[in-house]
Amino acid sequence: MLQFRIVQNGTFEMTPETGVTDNRPTSSLIRSEGLNVLIDLDHPIKESSDLVDALASLGVTPQQINVVLLTHLHPDHIGHKDLFPGALFMFHKDERLSFYFKENRNLQLEGDVIFELSVDGVFRYVDVVPDLHDLGNCIYIRHCPGHTKGSLVIFACIDGRVHAFVGGIFLNKAYYDRWEPPGMSWKQERIYEHMAFIKENADVIVPGHGTPFRI
Repeated sequence: MLQFRIVQNGTFEMTPETGVTDNRPTSSLIRSEGLNVLIDLDHPIKESSDLVDALASLGVTPQQINVVLLTHLHPDHIGHKDLFPGALFMFHKDERLSFYFKENRNLQLEGDVIFELSVDGVFRYVDVVPDLHDLGNCIYIRHCPGHTKGSLVIFACIDGRVHAFVGGIFLNKAYYDRWEPPGMSWKQERIYEHMAFIKENADVIVPGHGTPFRI
């Protein structure tokens, strides 16, 4: 059975006059059968101790993180990666900053994946969408290009509700309410199809820069 906790709630504040004034990605922890999966990290300009302390409040050390799953490789989502020397870093092969992880153990995905959260970490590529309410201790990692060429959305069924960890698809609930994708994306027009898929299939959205919300 999967357990889910927010490590750090993300933030995003921008005004036309000053531009982006606050920016922190939402970082999430999923645990199952002794496997600790961290989804997205922190902005590199933030203190690394913030992430360490946030994990500690959940009873986890950086050394206990087995997998770091990155929704995309924009710099604000990959800060302080060296805190996790034992982790496998997972991201899509089309991400522009993949070279940043060349010295780390990494797995570059090439399509949609079912990933079993067990000590064996078995994964398989799939061509059809699985039953998202029957994932068990697996997660569904879906390639959703738009915000970046290799953007991923992660689906997990937790306490009977499908949670979607959406990265840059929805920055926060305000963007969802306005049905607005983020600006400065690789191909912004492609994001709308992923927005519709998430709305149709998820019960809870964990946005890229905000607190989770039900839909």
